[in-house]
Amino acid sequence: MVVEIIIYIIGGILAGVATGLVGLSAATIIAPLFATMLGMDPYIAIGIALASDVFASATSSIVYISHKNYNIKHASILAITVILFTILGSILSRHMDPYNLNSTINIFVFVLGIRFLVYPVKNRGQEKVMIIGKYLIIQSIVWGAVIGMISGYFGSGGGLSILAFLTMALGYNLHKGIGTSVIIMTFTALLGAVTHIILEGTEWLPLIITSISALIGANVASLFANRINGVLLNRIVGTFLICYGISLILVHYI
Repeated sequence: MVVEIIIYIIGGILAGVATGLVGLSAATIIAPLFATMLGMDPYIAIGIALASDVFASATSSIVYISHKNYNIKHASILAITVILFTILGSILSRHMDPYNLNSTINIFVFVLGIRFLVYPVKNRGQEKVMIIGKYLIIQSIVWGAVIGMISGYFGSGGGLSILAFLTMALGYNLHKGIGTSVIIMTFTALLGAVTHIILEGTEWLPLIITSISALIGANVASLFANRINGVLLNRIVGTFLICYGISLILVHYI
């Protein structure tokens, strides 16, 4: 029991740090850790991870808002679509085989790590937010649906995917993109977590411990994220996710 509590705390802190640094969903860290290392039902693990994500993302949001690093107006269509499809994905993933669900989560972590190193999210420097036209509205809906389904199914990757769309398609700079993505993820994680808990229930002890730990980690990390170089951020997070993903895959299959 003591070992499990330590894992809850470590998982929560690491998840909070990842959220605070680059807006990465806390579920990317927590869900595979609990499912693979502790043998928890993957669907319940995702629900706990999303619940922790609410606290981590909300804490990070406050810091980014205080630095005026956010722009919800131009991302509103994307945000609404992501939230709606997260609920749908949460419902559909309940019927996925637990072993396959856990395997997919672990592989997804590894792929995210490669993405950070090979195709990092770059700071555009001078922000050039695009004017929302029909083409961008369609893009926002399509990508919002994809991101929402991924978030609901696996609890992972939503924050990063939102950040990528904000910086590449809408022209946000890196820090404002992170701030906006964590605000969106706060509401996305909340509705996703509620859906998981209503459908399958939860384990309250790990949920509470992890949520508090994630809150602390996010609060500390987001303070540094507004000052640290974007290239360094990508390298740190990418290297960590690759190593983390490999270890999860080895434990899961061996």
